[in-house]
Amino acid sequence: MCEILAVAFPTPQPFAHVRRGALALERLGIAGFGWGVAWVRHGEIAGHRDPGRLEDDRPRGGLDQVHSNRFLVHRRRPSQLTTVGLADSQPFVDAPGSLAFAHNGRFDLADQMRPLVAGQLAGKADSEVGFRLFERLRGEPVAAATALAETHRRLGGSANLACLAGDGDLLVYAGNPGNALWQFRLEDATVASTALHSADAALISRCLPAARAASRVGQGTARVVPPGICPPVGSTDARR
Repeated sequence: MCEILAVAFPTPQPFAHVRRGALALERLGIAGFGWGVAWVRHGEIAGHRDPGRLEDDRPRGGLDQVHSNRFLVHRRRPSQLTTVGLADSQPFVDAPGSLAFAHNGRFDLADQMRPLVAGQLAGKADSEVGFRLFERLRGEPVAAATALAETHRRLGGSANLACLAGDGDLLVYAGNPGNALWQFRLEDATVASTALHSADAALISRCLPAARAASRVGQGTARVVPPGICPPVGSTDARR
């Protein structure tokens, strides 16, 4: 029941610009059991996570004034409420600060895969298993779009995924039929967002009415946000 929001600006902007849209989505949606944001800073990924609601989190250090041209936001409503906590809040960021990863959905085969990455896990949720598998695939190396689809293929279930790299590459992948992934323009930003588990277009009409050029990301497809800025990756078949 989690939600993903990926935002790309042509020039660095403060997180305050992103927070407004993220709050609108939080108020209409059902995610409120952890949130986080990752961004690019000097070629590396930085991040902030909190086990509560975005609306209640006013971290010290001026997060609203953090400037970047890429933001990846995750708002959490876990399938298992026993996993609520900081360790399972997203986005996950690797130790070198080279990539961030977020997941919406449920990986059916996470428990089977867990022993392979057990020494790398800080939390209990299936999403972190997906993160560590994605991290391993990227280390081979495998293109980000391929690694997202392969993570879904190996773990099964439903998976909207997103990743952000230190070089600014921001990708989303649609693989959760129950929560469509939309891409659109909002002022000068290119945005991708999950649909609040609403089968209609309420994401646009109720939350972000100023959005334009909205389109759904096809199931099994990875998209760069924004298209044409980062190297094209095409689409990836996620058939299992």
